[in-house]
Amino acid sequence: MGYLRNRLIQAFVTLFSIVTIGFIFIRLMPGGPEDYLRSNIRNNPQRYGLEPRPTPQEIQRVLNDILITPPDEPLWELYIDYMTGVVQGDFGISYVVEPGAPVMQLIAEAAPWTIFLSSISMVYGLFVGIILGTVMAYYEGTKFDLGMTASMLFNSAIPYYVAAILLLYLFAYQFQWFPRGGRMAPNTTPGFNLPFIRGVFYHAALPSLSMIVTGFGGGALGMRANAIRILGSDYIRVARLRGLSAYKISTRYLGRNAILPMYTGIVIGIGGILGGSVILETIFSYSGMGLLMFEATVARDFPLLTANIVIGTLFFVVGTLVADFTYALIDPRAEQSSMG
Repeated sequence: MGYLRNRLIQAFVTLFSIVTIGFIFIRLMPGGPEDYLRSNIRNNPQRYGLEPRPTPQEIQRVLNDILITPPDEPLWELYIDYMTGVVQGDFGISYVVEPGAPVMQLIAEAAPWTIFLSSISMVYGLFVGIILGTVMAYYEGTKFDLGMTASMLFNSAIPYYVAAILLLYLFAYQFQWFPRGGRMAPNTTPGFNLPFIRGVFYHAALPSLSMIVTGFGGGALGMRANAIRILGSDYIRVARLRGLSAYKISTRYLGRNAILPMYTGIVIGIGGILGGSVILETIFSYSGMGLLMFEATVARDFPLLTANIVIGTLFFVVGTLVADFTYALIDPRAEQSSMG
């Protein structure tokens, strides 16, 4: 119970600290939503229900309607008001990206798309990395192992956004096999129907592939290192004496135990699934949490930007807690060592 209490306290302090620091630094950034909004209203008055060439008084009236919080209110008052709303689940409204729209509504619409895209990338990347890493460990020291290790080192050194740009240029612009952006096919009705589902996977192909081809290398190397440490175990020798195939030994016996040290990182990665897609979604114009955060940053949309940080941090902290509390369930040795 003491460990559980301490971990929950640490999680609360971490979440509170990150939210506070994020709130302060975001509002200390140069510019602000008022300047961005004023420029937007002047350049696109029809969006705000104004005639072309609006007067300064009309612009100010629209600003006063959108900016519920006075721009000159002290920072400490803004902080207290904001934290009070966060505790109640109210993150305010968007100032610029979708003026007047509740922030949680925008996040609720964008988050499932990011979770879908990141889940595909994570599942396939882990699957390839785990299988490849265990086979590399089983054939440790051979030409296959040396060649694949060098390839995985090169693979893990390539940033995913470089792969994303290359895939987009090659398969979307040159061959035109895939769409250049978006998250679903036009003229389709969202729901459980084949045209919509097919369009969703079609638009997610290149973004997820760019994460998979650059992500499985690190997983394979980590899996190889873990598997090599247990190659001399008794159950591996018994499996060899039984005449089992190399594939069955490396995947069923070696891989199952070598994946345990990676469990914490995998679960934490799931927890951070909402915060790592800003560049990827911007490249592919994929309307998820990442693109929403990018638009909020550019527009200085403080409520929306701060809410993104809060939600992303919350997922990460919860993922860390889940990893800590469930590791003992899959590996009883961890519980015994902690008790000792």
